Amino acid sequence: MRTITLVLLGVVLFVSHNLLHATLVRSSAGNNLSALVAAVEQTTPTAAEDVPPVGTFYSAQHPGQPPLPGNANQLPAWNLGNGMWLLDDGDYDYQAAHSLRSLGRMMSMDVPSLGDGGDYGSGGDYTNNYVAYTIDTNSFWLEITNVSNGWSYLNLHNATNQVYAIKSATVLGDGWNVETELWPSGDQTNVMPFSVQNFGRQDIFFRAQDWTGVDSDGDGIPDWWIWKYFGNLSETSTNLDSQGNTLGYDYTNGVDPNVISFTVRLGNQNFNTTNATGSYLVLAGTPSYAAVLVNDTNLDDAVWLPYDGSITMNLGATDGVYSVQFGLKGRAADSQATWMGTDVTLNRSTPQIVITSPTNGVVAQPWLQLQGYASMPLAKVTYDFNGQTNQLGFIIQHTVDTNTLSYTTDYFQCYDIPLAEGSNAIVLHATDPAGNSFTTNLNVTLNYSTATNPIVKLTWPQNGMELCGSNFTVRGWTEDAAAQISATITDTNGDTNTVTGIVERTGNLWAENLPLNAGTNFVTLQVINSAGLSSATNFTVVKGDMVLTLDN
Repeated sequence: MRTITLVLLGVVLFVSHNLLHATLVRSSAGNNLSALVAAVEQTTPTAAEDVPPVGTFYSAQHPGQPPLPGNANQLPAWNLGNGMWLLDDGDYDYQAAHSLRSLGRMMSMDVPSLGDGGDYGSGGDYTNNYVAYTIDTNSFWLEITNVSNGWSYLNLHNATNQVYAIKSATVLGDGWNVETELWPSGDQTNVMPFSVQNFGRQDIFFRAQDWTGVDSDGDGIPDWWIWKYFGNLSETSTNLDSQGNTLGYDYTNGVDPNVISFTVRLGNQNFNTTNATGSYLVLAGTPSYAAVLVNDTNLDDAVWLPYDGSITMNLGATDGVYSVQFGLKGRAADSQATWMGTDVTLNRSTPQIVITSPTNGVVAQPWLQLQGYASMPLAKVTYDFNGQTNQLGFIIQHTVDTNTLSYTTDYFQCYDIPLAEGSNAIVLHATDPAGNSFTTNLNVTLNYSTATNPIVKLTWPQNGMELCGSNFTVRGWTEDAAAQISATITDTNGDTNTVTGIVERTGNLWAENLPLNAGTNFVTLQVINSAGLSSATNFTVVKGDMVLTLDN
């Protein structure tokens, strides 16, 4: 198995045949070696007796200094390849050592001695050539081409097998994490560009691994398949997918193991902005990407964006109904997409309200039934009155167009607003399902001097009716819901009984349990309205001989 590793910031590392190799960018070797030292110090250096005396030797103790031409102090070192070494000199006392000068004399080279140059002591700088590392561009290798705006850009060269894992580590020896997997094809087998997000990591080691046929846990599913669909290597063949099948079954039968089931939350599906929003509710599976299509039934037009649970619908410039398709899918390029659709309405028009009651600004009844309608659906009606805000009104009727099956008119009522004598200010608010609102102000004057005698309509019993039983209820109607109701009945013996009645806000009235005696009974139904004016109606009822019984 061939593996390649690279580190950013100018030091290029790769591992081959268990040896650590490097190419150093000379202009920034100090900073780069600091990262390199931190990495390689976690591995075991080559013993001093196996390190050649001559080569290009960098100091782990002084990573910012130029390399030395030899291992004069016979220290252990890490093999960087191509004659380059990193000395294991972190605890070495250079001030007490003098063998470097002897080595220079032995090689007849102008080598700076301690305190005499190279700044290992107190001398000045010097420049020394080092051995450049040459990559065999005909073999499998990995290249960093750029690091910009939090991303690393790389090329994978000569990748002629099926699939490759790109792994990363911030410290060598701590283990490798899979960043992505690559599937070279066609010209990509020569060079395949790709990128990896850095996520603020200062030092990153990259490794390319041939993943073709690799099954690290031996469960019969290759690592690339698990990573492709789940982004981890912890799943096994016995785990269940989102549909209840085992992953082993899915792999064997070529089934997507991460099919998404979901619904959407869009409120009432009416919006007053072209950038409408909502959210997904995932019922099964783990989505990685989402797409939204508006008035477009071609699913191939979908632009898949990373899934974050939110929905944005870019509606058109014209108010009306829009057909919207929502899609979710897993992380793999060939993951099965799940789609669902619905209609939403864009409406930016303010609802217009028509008040039908009161018909004018002066009333003679203290309980106001404020009524009206809007020629469009309403979501809420409220009013402000007498220092109290957001008092709730009610939508009492919807009208539907049977041709379009859409709501056209909504009727509302604000019940039992208690008026005081004089002027009463009411602020009415109406809001449609899209959030557009309408506000209007009313002044209603309660003036009892405008009142007239109340209307009394008898609905049951009618004059002269023959009734059975021992008592009965009088029913009728008047226009004042605050009126006082009474019914007086006198029998043939002159006995009189008066019953207080009730009137509801619709004007329907009744007086219960009036006694029904033998013969003809004379009844007076009286109504006294809020202004103190009264009206009455008289009628008779006769007690009949019929006895009515109900069987269980």
